[in-house]
Amino acid sequence: MSEDVSGESTGEASGAGAGADAGTRAEPRGREAEPGRGHTIVVGAGMSGLAAADRLAEQGERVTVLEARDRTGGRIHSVRPWDGVTLDVGASWMRGEENNPLSRLVAEVGVRTAVFNRSTETAYDPKGRRLLFDRHRRNLEDVNLLHEHMYWATVGASPEESMEEGINHALYDANLVRSRARDAAEIVHRLAEADHGADAEEIAFSAVASQHEFSGDDVVFPDGMGQLTDHLARGLDVRLEHVVLAVSHDGDGVGVRVDTPDGEETLTADRVLVTLPLGVLQAGRVDFEPALPADKQDSLERLGNGRLEKLFLRFDEVFWGDAEVLVHLGTEEGAWFHWYAGQNVFGEPVLVSRNGGKAARFLARMDEGDVVEHAMASLRGMFKKAPDPVDHYLTHWMDDPFARGGFSFTAVGAGDGDRAALGEPIGDRVFFAGEATEIEHTATVHGALLSGRREAERILSAD
Repeated sequence: MSEDVSGESTGEASGAGAGADAGTRAEPRGREAEPGRGHTIVVGAGMSGLAAADRLAEQGERVTVLEARDRTGGRIHSVRPWDGVTLDVGASWMRGEENNPLSRLVAEVGVRTAVFNRSTETAYDPKGRRLLFDRHRRNLEDVNLLHEHMYWATVGASPEESMEEGINHALYDANLVRSRARDAAEIVHRLAEADHGADAEEIAFSAVASQHEFSGDDVVFPDGMGQLTDHLARGLDVRLEHVVLAVSHDGDGVGVRVDTPDGEETLTADRVLVTLPLGVLQAGRVDFEPALPADKQDSLERLGNGRLEKLFLRFDEVFWGDAEVLVHLGTEEGAWFHWYAGQNVFGEPVLVSRNGGKAARFLARMDEGDVVEHAMASLRGMFKKAPDPVDHYLTHWMDDPFARGGFSFTAVGAGDGDRAALGEPIGDRVFFAGEATEIEHTATVHGALLSGRREAERILSAD
């Protein structure tokens, strides 16, 4: 092992990113351990890793953050492909701003937000005909009824029961038939695919009742959610393009072997906090010496890795009216079920669609140009004279070697115990954070934030 004591690297990030003035540098922090504190290496500069590093540095811990990409943020990624438009191509919104722990960070940073509550939503049937307001409202009432039946039915549900089975039971209990059952079931399926990045047959039914929701408005970030991770990274020793290959530990400390632009090296510290996404851990690209405990390995096998991709389409003009959300029933493989109108957020005519689970797998088999054509065919089913887009942006999170998916989901056969096991430290040397280690806040940015702060407090209490 080679001891690294410099705190400097050619790959270091100052914390001045998309949301900061590029001409300024934050004051260095977390470069030296204060009395009674030690040195922690944080693997991953996403929300969980940076939230932990920020807290540790503020409390006098020496912190070194290793990030494989050439940027911070992880699965939060704000890009500017078009003049004056910022797209959050990864995580993009905060669900319920009241009492949400992310709200306090948003207020601290002073990030501009925009309310996005789907208050104006229009729906179209499989033939592209706009549903009457009363029909769509009835559909949404039926969906709420199904969700209520599903929620209460999760009491006593076995880990082997799927959401698909839960939906079928709820349809029977709610006594929905014919077109009402068809429409409500389709909407519930599409919501599940987007929320979990998986099909209803893959998702554990117990997941329906496992997540904690916050009240208040849903908000998005016109100038990019990346401002939040930029803020947390300010002044920290963040080493970009440092791909972690192995994590070892013994009674004396930890060693983290990394591939850097200058070749391989091993960094040593008192402890390491691993915040790698579930898909990366499941891929086994990082060696652990000794091997991970059996309960962690079992959890990695049982938990699900969700697939969710986004398509942004930019047009010369708005042709879809004033609706914030367009719902298209009966589409091929469930693709393009939801379109989100972004003109009020971006200030430009932009439509966004998210596809998860089956729909995402279906589209992944196409070339990018064919995906756009497929999307336009669906849009023209509702708006026959829709013009061609002037540009587009398509995500590929499943193909990203440092993400390997969108977020975790509780698969059939998995449960809260798997997330708890994944988050358990190995002695006082190796710690784990990330949304996959959260029980009530999985697959969310605030869950990642909470997990990072949880482990930071655990590390500080062990010092």
